[in-house]
Amino acid sequence: MLQRRSTILFIILVVLPLALLAWLGTYLIRDAEKRTDASMQAILAERLSSADHHLLHDMRQLTDRLDSWGAQSIGSASLMSQRLATHPWIAQTWSKTGEDGTIESFAGKTAFQPGQGFNAADRIQAIHDSTRNPDSMPEFVSTLDDGGPPFQRIFVPGALSPAPQRSSQWMTYLKMYGYHIDDRPVQSEAPLTWSGWHVGDSMFIYWHRFADGSLSCALMHPQALMNALFQRLPQPGLASPPGRMMLATVKGIQLHQWGKKLAGSEGPSSAHRACSEPLSQWELAYAHANEEFPKPYLFPILLGVSSGIVLVFVVGWLYFHESASEMRVAQQRVTFVNQISHELKTPLTNIRLYAEMASQRAESQGDTIAKRQLGVVEAETARLDRLIQNVLNYARQQRDKLTIQPKSLVLDDNVSRIADFWKPLLENKGFEIVTSLHGPATIQADPDAIEQILGNLISNVDKYANTGKWISIRTEHDEGSARIIVEDRGPGIPAGKRRTVFEPFERLRHDLAEGVSGTGIGLTISRELAQLHGGSLTVCPNYRDGARFILNLPNKS
Repeated sequence: MLQRRSTILFIILVVLPLALLAWLGTYLIRDAEKRTDASMQAILAERLSSADHHLLHDMRQLTDRLDSWGAQSIGSASLMSQRLATHPWIAQTWSKTGEDGTIESFAGKTAFQPGQGFNAADRIQAIHDSTRNPDSMPEFVSTLDDGGPPFQRIFVPGALSPAPQRSSQWMTYLKMYGYHIDDRPVQSEAPLTWSGWHVGDSMFIYWHRFADGSLSCALMHPQALMNALFQRLPQPGLASPPGRMMLATVKGIQLHQWGKKLAGSEGPSSAHRACSEPLSQWELAYAHANEEFPKPYLFPILLGVSSGIVLVFVVGWLYFHESASEMRVAQQRVTFVNQISHELKTPLTNIRLYAEMASQRAESQGDTIAKRQLGVVEAETARLDRLIQNVLNYARQQRDKLTIQPKSLVLDDNVSRIADFWKPLLENKGFEIVTSLHGPATIQADPDAIEQILGNLISNVDKYANTGKWISIRTEHDEGSARIIVEDRGPGIPAGKRRTVFEPFERLRHDLAEGVSGTGIGLTISRELAQLHGGSLTVCPNYRDGARFILNLPNKS
């Protein structure tokens, strides 16, 4: 019993703190990881935004330069297309005048075959249709303040959804008026011409529409344009990032990589960002290096949790070691008491036997003094035998070996015999003994256990209720149970002590315990024996004249 309690206490003192420490460490690590990831994502988002802004800035700068390149066209789409054809990055130019005007074509400086799916006439017509309503162009311009986006998508009339779609389809973008590449505010005024981009799958067509509706278009050589953009990555004045910055199409085709590409950046990307219009068919990604975002929080957390775990283990081991030592000592004491008690049983039996023989001889010789003296010896021997039996039973209880041997018996005969045994001793001390026996005919019980329980109850009356000089022993029964009731008129048991009186070595009051002999385990053994019968031993809470103990036993014949 003691070992099982110590094991449970060891689990509570060690396993629960370990579980709490493990939970706390996991929580702290996860919380720190979330905070670090949030900081990392914010930093990477800013880095990707900077790269996107730089690409967009260069694209707007190129647009402004192409506008200036053809500025000497004096309002002629044909002349502007001819001038644009001399630009080193342009593969072909076209001009279109009016709704049904013919399309003029001019070869550019670099050769480029856009593929069989490309049709120049369709592209020019798509640009013409997107920008055919000059009255709507100032609307785009007038709704923007300084510092707004440099380009805005033009939606074809009748389109189902105005939401931009990042796919391989062609989209037309308008250069917004009022944006300045040097971030210096300019005086807003309505433009006379409009320009922008018509973008497909990594193909770029620059367009310029005049106030008279004429249109000049230029197909950029994709590789030349991308090389020019990529040469300025990373941004001038900024150091290369430690990780790996990637630019790819929305289809996953890699276009360019830059950065120091330190250890750890060869893995999957940590952050993504779609490029702004008109580069919305491109995507930026970044794979960070290990040294960029170390995890310094792991060491203090793991150190603290590990120290706590080690401390708990040390405390638990010390407790278990000390507890094991105490249990060994306690077990040795119980074994010693058990052995001594067994050794005392033999001489005690002989003392009782010879005392009875001497008592019979004294009675036959008419020696009343010797008879009275030998009666005291017999009573004290019986009390000593009961005390030794309590110790033996308690030792068996601690080893989980306390047992009973029920058999059929007449309860009233057994109780009457026990009362008669105690009667001379109690009468000599001035007690009035009242018996009322109305028990069942027979029950299944261990007679020795019943004798020990009743003997302990009567002995307690003798020791603790001596002032009342009255004891009642009665039996009763009903269909389900038989009861033995022992009452006295002593000081009684306080309400708060009615459960603790059954605990081992429990004394109610020190003044009552003064000079009172006993082991303090009689009621503990009595309750255990009653429970082994399937019954109970309780203190009646309603009895006010002293103490009333009720032994309930199953009424089984």
